[in-house]
Amino acid sequence: MKKQALLIFGIFFAIIINISAQSTLSDGEKAIKNKDYDKALAIAKEFIDANNTADAFKLLIPLEQKELQSKKLFEYMGDTYAKMNVGENAILYYAKAEALDSLDVNLKFKAAELLTKAERYKEAVNTYLKIAQIDPKNSKALLEGATILYKAKLFADAAVLFEKYLALESTEDAYVKISRAFLETKNYEKTYQYSTEGLKKYSNNSTLNKNAAISAFGLQKFDEAGKFYSAVPDSDMTVSDLKNAGRAFQQVRDDATAIKFYERVIKKDSTQSSLFMDMGNNYLRNKNDSMAVKFYKAKIATDPKFEPAHRYLGFAYFNMKNWEGAREAFKEAINISDTTFVTNYWLAQVYNRMDSTDQAAEQYSKILKLAEGKEKQYKNEILEASGFLGQRYFTRKSYAAALPLLSKALQLKPGEWRLMEMMGACYHQMQNFDEAIKWYRQVLKLNPKSEVAKKGLRMLSAD
Repeated sequence: MKKQALLIFGIFFAIIINISAQSTLSDGEKAIKNKDYDKALAIAKEFIDANNTADAFKLLIPLEQKELQSKKLFEYMGDTYAKMNVGENAILYYAKAEALDSLDVNLKFKAAELLTKAERYKEAVNTYLKIAQIDPKNSKALLEGATILYKAKLFADAAVLFEKYLALESTEDAYVKISRAFLETKNYEKTYQYSTEGLKKYSNNSTLNKNAAISAFGLQKFDEAGKFYSAVPDSDMTVSDLKNAGRAFQQVRDDATAIKFYERVIKKDSTQSSLFMDMGNNYLRNKNDSMAVKFYKAKIATDPKFEPAHRYLGFAYFNMKNWEGAREAFKEAINISDTTFVTNYWLAQVYNRMDSTDQAAEQYSKILKLAEGKEKQYKNEILEASGFLGQRYFTRKSYAAALPLLSKALQLKPGEWRLMEMMGACYHQMQNFDEAIKWYRQVLKLNPKSEVAKKGLRMLSAD
């Protein structure tokens, strides 16, 4: 019974509304006949606001047929078409209305919204720009225009409008989008500026922290980059982000934190074997040689022909005084690239520690060949190699072979009296007594207590 009563009431109410609408329509039609066009337009507006587009047209079309040049007429026609989702017709009528009043901001907003909906983005943005020209403090126009450009990936243009918008209103979304827009154009200074500015108000925003980190890294502000990367959750970090975070901490010598980020990279992507080298190097710098060995071996397992991994594995073993491990690592590195000076030099050091003098001599000879023309770069190494080989020839009584090597060493370290002693002794044994006397006397000037020089001069009757 109750439902039936409600149904009867609903029907009655609908009839009353319909009668009222018909009465209002009749009033509008009479107004047109009486040329009271303002009243007719006002009634049409009531229909539009009530979503009664059919009755609105019954008044608007006759008014248009009278060739009435009215901004309101054209705007109301546009409004009616917009209500009916006939966007193109609405845009045409809004354009007619704008032709009669180019400064009507509200009208331009209506047109811009429909242009955006119709995917006529360039025209929509231009309309929003016209609004901003009329009203420079109209933040809505700036935001809408910037958002369209941002969605179209026209980041440089979007950033310009977002800057103007942020000068009026500071919203979290605008800071996120402007920092991303500048980041996309690789303008790291502006990205850093707006990311950090936004973080002062929205400190927990992950995207702002990430954009600040990326831009700080690009600007080589590694301290800042590390701080911002640390505030970004793993779920928002790509493998590239994690790698750069590790590198940032590596640059500021915070190797412990760098290692943590590198470990997160490998956990996320086990194919990132290049990081095994970075991690190994970090452990090596921190004198954690056993961990360095672990990561160098991991790199070798994924890339057996990567020479630096074998070389640095040798360094780690050398630090651990594992001479056999170092020898094998350096030898493998030389098998891959036998012209790397530093590897050959450190292999010689290993042989010295192992008392393998023949192998050490072989390495020192190779070092001298590799260092030809690079005397300034490898001065100390050449001195060491020349001295070692010169002394070796001397002790083996190969005096003629020892002389050029000892002479080369003396060119690099002129005041070394021990080398001069051997030079004098070589000439003495080769019976070039004048040269022997000359060298013995030079030795005594530097070291008056030299028994070798004193004895040599006595034997030559030159004391």
